[in-house]
Amino acid sequence: MPADQAPPRLSAAFHRFWAGSLASNLADGVMLTALPLLAVALTDDPLAVAGLTAARYLPWLLFGLVGGALVDRVDRGRAMVAANLLRAGAVAALAALVALDQAGVGWLYAVMFTVMCCEIVYDLSGRAMLPALAPGAVDRANGRLTASQETAQDFVGAPLAGFLFAVAAALPLAVNSGAYLLGALILMGLPSAARRPAAQAREAAGRGSLRADIGEGLRFVYGDRALRALVVFSTAVNLAAGAQAAVLVLVVRDHLGVPAPLFGVFLAVGAVGALTGALLAAGLAARVGRFAAVTGGYLLQAVCAVVVAAATGSPWIGAAAWAVLAGASAVAGVLSGGIVQQIVPSGLLGRVMSVRRMLGLGMVPVGALLGGLLARLDLRLPLLLGAVVFTLSTLAVLRHLRRAAARADLAERRARRESPDPD
Repeated sequence: MPADQAPPRLSAAFHRFWAGSLASNLADGVMLTALPLLAVALTDDPLAVAGLTAARYLPWLLFGLVGGALVDRVDRGRAMVAANLLRAGAVAALAALVALDQAGVGWLYAVMFTVMCCEIVYDLSGRAMLPALAPGAVDRANGRLTASQETAQDFVGAPLAGFLFAVAAALPLAVNSGAYLLGALILMGLPSAARRPAAQAREAAGRGSLRADIGEGLRFVYGDRALRALVVFSTAVNLAAGAQAAVLVLVVRDHLGVPAPLFGVFLAVGAVGALTGALLAAGLAARVGRFAAVTGGYLLQAVCAVVVAAATGSPWIGAAAWAVLAGASAVAGVLSGGIVQQIVPSGLLGRVMSVRRMLGLGMVPVGALLGGLLARLDLRLPLLLGAVVFTLSTLAVLRHLRRAAARADLAERRARRESPDPD
């Protein structure tokens, strides 16, 4: 349901946060392109190269819940700055090793693992802090952040890394480290009221162990039926998305008939769809309501997956359907994340988001394995699996999603009435 009041302008504090995130997203895009390029330059073993993916997602499985408990205890702004400084140092050390011709695949694993451990703290701190930075305008803020992430990573960071790598292998890593450092410097100026609300500081002062904090977060998720349903739903759709993404290159090349040199163009078309969806998400929610927009986003992804599966030898149809799928995914992701951010108390947000992220990202490699097995039988099967999972999962949580969206609408209206005009 649209709110009864126009959304407030985004504050100067949010724009500082946004600028810091933009620099960090650029660094992520460079790193996620440069490390695989380094890996294939160092080894021809496919398993060794695939190990980078394991190093990327393993930290969420091992430390996701601990990270959520930490960011609910500490100054979230300082946590983001510290995470970026550590990432900058780790990547700078790898750049030095590469420049001295001393780097091996093991060092790539170590740096990827370290950077992604820091990413847990950075990502959860930012998501937990966002409602305080953009009261009453969470969807708009999330949409802007997602759009800038797509732009910085896919349209700037990835091609920049490829160009710099062609000049010198250590060069993209040096730029990567500098971008993390710039992000840390920008984030140092965030106001303390947004970094750690007073109520949260009082709660943290009386807490016991991290284990007790993690247990409290898990009990909160389990005890809230709507939230529990959304977390299970997110886990299922991430499994399906992982199955689709794992064999996308084969689907594009062998099923749709796109020449291998144009695979990057196909990915860019999808990135344009995601960028468009992120920018339109808040306006769509204001027009038709959060519940309708999120539900439509997930069901539209199912339809588009079927279209791609049916588009044998039709690259133009497949590319158009994939772009719409990516846009629908961005809409659903921005708005469903905003629902969780608005219905969970600030002092618990880090832990709740960590449960959601750990389970969701933990299913990506499982889905990738399942997608690979299905693709051995038929390349269309991972796409059709995704369509079935998205449809059935959405229908299964429809009632809970409606209730959660209504609670988010109420929280947003309350925030708009109570929030002062931004500076």
